[in-house]
Amino acid sequence: METIICERGLWPQNGRNAQCEGFKCEAGKTDCCCRRLLFTQPDFENQKSHLEEFITAGGHICDFYPKYHCELNFIEQYWGAAKLIYRSSPKTKDMREMGENVKHALDNVSVVQIRRYANRAARFISAYGQNLNGPEAAWANRKYHGHRILPPEMATKLKKEHKNKYGTPAQ
Repeated sequence: METIICERGLWPQNGRNAQCEGFKCEAGKTDCCCRRLLFTQPDFENQKSHLEEFITAGGHICDFYPKYHCELNFIEQYWGAAKLIYRSSPKTKDMREMGENVKHALDNVSVVQIRRYANRAARFISAYGQNLNGPEAAWANRKYHGHRILPPEMATKLKKEHKNKYGTPAQ
């Protein structure tokens, strides 16, 4: 890292730490450590990961979802439905039979159900995009099933109802 930073003429005379302790850089700082300095360089920012390059080179779309947000990732919901089907299958005696049960479980989640999961995830993404918090997004998702996005008036209605009920606007 030091060599790359020196080549760019960004190395300070008193040196720089390789990374901040615990990978916790100060908010707003771009030159607190070598790692942060390199990550903020345009050529590093624009570099795709090896996985993303591999996927797009094959003509596919690479879309990363936030970690631990199963409501935003319909694939997690599909996987959960397949696991439910798998758990109800008879106990297996060998790996071949287990593989067959897994394929059976994955194939038995209907395309209609997968589309419902995708639409639900899209509605959650839309709700979060309209500045609704988790419980508000869940409420709006239960109330509105029409399309892949929540209508903007849905967020307005929710905020208004919250204000009338509690006297303060929803956060």
